[in-house]
Amino acid sequence: MRFCILEADRPAEAFQPDHGTYAGMFMRWLGPHLPEADFSNVFVAGGEALPQPADFDAYLITGSRAGAYEGHNWIAPFEAFLRKVRAERIPLVGVCFGHQIMAQAFDGVVRKSDDGWVIGRQEHSLTPEGADLFGPSALSALSFHQDQVIELPPGARHLLSNAASPNGGLVYDDFPAMSLQFHPEFQPAYIRDLLVAASGIRVPAPLAETAMASLDDPLEPDRIAQGVARFFRSHARVAP
Repeated sequence: MRFCILEADRPAEAFQPDHGTYAGMFMRWLGPHLPEADFSNVFVAGGEALPQPADFDAYLITGSRAGAYEGHNWIAPFEAFLRKVRAERIPLVGVCFGHQIMAQAFDGVVRKSDDGWVIGRQEHSLTPEGADLFGPSALSALSFHQDQVIELPPGARHLLSNAASPNGGLVYDDFPAMSLQFHPEFQPAYIRDLLVAASGIRVPAPLAETAMASLDDPLEPDRIAQGVARFFRSHARVAP
């Protein structure tokens, strides 16, 4: 399976020696559950050229510090590329910013939430379709975002949600695509380092303290990876 990770950002340089890039985080998280994948990555936000959609059997979009609505010069071409991926029915998964840019590219609405930051461990309720993919019990994962999908694009249905992220997971009717607002690829240590750097500056200190305390509670990255791998394995177009 020719698998491309579309990097919409990379961590700040200060974090990379300990945590690596977002592409590396996804490979470490998903790779053990999808051993047939031959991973490549394209740093879209860094100006690397987008492939032709058919160059790969499946795509995954990372998170980003950018907002989908911010108008950076790489966002409009990226949205056009995603619409081509959809037209060619190539499997696609987006995470956090990836979740948001997919919704925006497909005529949904994304903006900064009036309720502010969602950070730390969160539990999510699954729809029947989400339960088929991930199992029936509530799903625990890490979040770090302010932006939200406010209006679903046409053809999108819910996979999972919670009060903080009502549109927290989507699947699409007309091509094999799904997206998740949370960060299954993040390790608690990375969130902890982000909170130390952001507390009292970007993130209110009381919220940072609450989020920090949640990082010791159980998470389910392997369960989520198994579901995502199952999705890709079911839909990926593998070249002969």
